[in-house]
Order: sequence, then structure tokens, then C-alpha cells
Amino acid sequence: MNTPERIALSIVLWTMAVGSAGCKGKSAIVDDSSQPSTEASQVLSWLPSDTETLITARGPFLLPGPSKDKQKYEERKTDARDLQEIFRSLALGPLALNNGGLEKQLMGARVRLAAEGSRAFRPPHDLGELLYEGCTVVMFIDDITDRERAFMKDAAKNALRIEDITSHKVAVFQQEMERDTWTTFVAFPMKNVVIVATNQDYLREVLARMDAPKIDKAFPGTLPEWKYVSTQAEFWGMRHFDKSQARLDPTSPYGGRKSANLPDEGAIGLTFQCDPAKELKANLVYLTDSKIKAMEVERQRFPPGTEVESTTALHIAYRNLSPGVVETSYDLSLPRSSDWFFFVFMAQLGHAVYV
Repeated sequence: MNTPERIALSIVLWTMAVGSAGCKGKSAIVDDSSQPSTEASQVLSWLPSDTETLITARGPFLLPGPSKDKQKYEERKTDARDLQEIFRSLALGPLALNNGGLEKQLMGARVRLAAEGSRAFRPPHDLGELLYEGCTVVMFIDDITDRERAFMKDAAKNALRIEDITSHKVAVFQQEMERDTWTTFVAFPMKNVVIVATNQDYLREVLARMDAPKIDKAFPGTLPEWKYVSTQAEFWGMRHFDKSQARLDPTSPYGGRKSANLPDEGAIGLTFQCDPAKELKANLVYLTDSKIKAMEVERQRFPPGTEVESTTALHIAYRNLSPGVVETSYDLSLPRSSDWFFFVFMAQLGHAVYV
């Protein structure tokens, strides 16, 4: 989707045949006692169990963050605030779309946690971001009931329609993006929570799970990915590859070479984390059953022959953590190289963009 943040920061997918390509001095292996926060655990219980990708941003922070002048941004080094704005925009996902002035209505509200869950990534008809089923859940520190009332009052006039989904009022909006029509669904299921979804069925399941919690949840604790991500980081997330989506998802590692993937029949998943206030680096851990092929796959994430200057500036460092598990760290201190990182990174999470 052409959200201002994603397009402004050149988070796009190249379509060349080469395919798409932390913590300093520390292993990414996380102690078993490291568990998601209460808020993150709650969101995981709401998301459908077949959710494939998760992106989170811990608060507190104000919504939305102030935008930066692009020219000034490119003329200097990246700072912690730059990276915080980028990662927050990724977790906020479809909230930045034209949802009847929702973003403006929520301006200045204090966010406790933002998380986007997504699945079923599909190519656009022409250019633009892959379509997907998912939603952003934003949990605020304060009661936003007054903001909800004001928004829904305006939505009654400018929304495509107002629906009732599992006894929740939902405002529906549409906009054209390249040759695709994006539909978003906005709901306020709790006094301090707003949800913006890209698919009605996905939203319906989220709302139903909020009203009647189920035992199963997205990304269960038995997944091996949990051993390699710090949920205490300001930004963290993961993708657990879904083989059932391989035929239709161009970013799926299964089924050979595609327009936006790293082929690996043994792929399990990947995790990421970043703490900009501590260091301007991101860590990514890749897990695969193809133990001998693990490092080979990871080195292809940023092919040496593409965007040479930007790739070099990332100071990419690899480390074998265990058979089939590779940790990679990226230096995001320079704007051009960090743009290149997100260029590749989002495609690997399923949010690729065709240009």
C-alpha cells in the first residue's frame, strides 16, 4: 500500500532475477524466561492462529510521530528518532491510509503498543504493495472514547458504509492504489483500542476472539522462533512461513524461485528486533531445516552485486547460532543504507512492493 511512510522511505521491491538479498557482540538466543508483555500476549490471543507475520512497536509514543523533511534526512546520519519513526510506521500499517481522517482524529494520543498481524500475501494487479489479510491493533494508554465518537460521527458521512460485525460498529473505507482497490475496516472494540483491518473476515475473527477468547493463538510458544527474539526490544516481530500459501504468495520461500522470495524448501521462519535508543542496528535471525544451506540463503538476502554502496554501508555481520539458525546484524546509521535495508526487509516479511 502506498502509505506515506513506506513510499517516502523507498520500501519497495526490485524485480531482478537475483531475488532479495542486533545486538553488538551478543547472541540473539533469548532466555526462556523472556516472555511477551501482557499487552503483546493479549494481542497474540486476538490474532487468528494462522497469522504469518507480526510487527510490533512498544510504547509509550505519541500518534502519529512528527514527520521529517526528506531532504534534511538524506543529508545527515540516521538517529534513533528516525529509526523509531520508521519501525512505528510499519507496526501501524494500514492506519496511515485514508480512513476518513482517523489518523488526524487520533493525533497526540499516547500509544502503549502497536502491532500488525498479516497473512495471505498476494501480488497486485500491476504495481504497488502486495495485498494481504491482516490488521493493526493499537492499544492506547488512555481512554479514547471521545475520539471514537467524533470519528464515527464523521464516518457516518464519509465512509463507504457502516457495518455491524460481531456486535461492533465498523466503518468501511475504500481507495484506489495503482490498479487495486484497498478496503479498510475501522473498529473501536475497547475504550483504549482501535483496529484497522484490510480484510473483513480477518477482522471478524479478531473481534470474535476478543469477545470469546480461545486457547489457540497466533505464534504459539512452541515455535522455535521464540528462542531467537527479545520481546523486551522496542521493536520486534517474526514471520513463521505458511506452506499452505506457497502457491499464491510470491514471497513464500517454498516452490522455487519467485518474484520476491529466497527459495528454501526447509525454511521455518525469521525474527527481528531493534532497539534504536541503544544502537542503530537491527538483528535478523533466520531458521531453516536446510542446515547446510542456512548461511547460503542468508547471504542471498543482500546479494553482493546489487546496490553495492548501500549494502557495504550496512556492515552486515553473520553468525551461526546453531545448525540451521543464522543471526545477521545490520548497521542502520546511514539513510541510504537503511532505506536499502527496509527495501529488502519488508519484502521478507511479506510486505513487498512491485515498482
